[in-house]
Amino acid sequence: MVVATFQREMATLGDTRDDDGGLIALVKETASGFGQLVADHIRLARLEMTADAKSYVRDGAMLLVGAFIIAAGYGLACIAAGTALARIMGAPLAFAVLALAHLIVGAIALTLIVRRMKNIQLMHETKTEVSRSVSVLSVRSH
Repeated sequence: MVVATFQREMATLGDTRDDDGGLIALVKETASGFGQLVADHIRLARLEMTADAKSYVRDGAMLLVGAFIIAAGYGLACIAAGTALARIMGAPLAFAVLALAHLIVGAIALTLIVRRMKNIQLMHETKTEVSRSVSVLSVRSH
């Protein structure tokens, strides 16, 4: 005759007993830690996006103010230079030479500004932290 005994209570998800070496507690702790890690990454990304947006707005506003001031002074300087050159080569040719010089210098300046803006890395810290977390998690899972 074989007699089998069964436990009266079955372990549930909310049970934190130390059965099986606390496996359920370890799973809960891991899930909680992973959730906290994801939340921290989202918080960091949000902070970085806000800081990047503020930086772009501030830089854009300063660029606009500077461009307006330079444009006013530049316009007056062009009129003076055109008037001075008109005595030497005639008014139409003097203003054409000034216009060509300005187009060349403006194209170079715009190229440099666009190149600088392309080199800016947005959310660099978030990318680094997520990469570190993924590499740590992948090493621990193997």
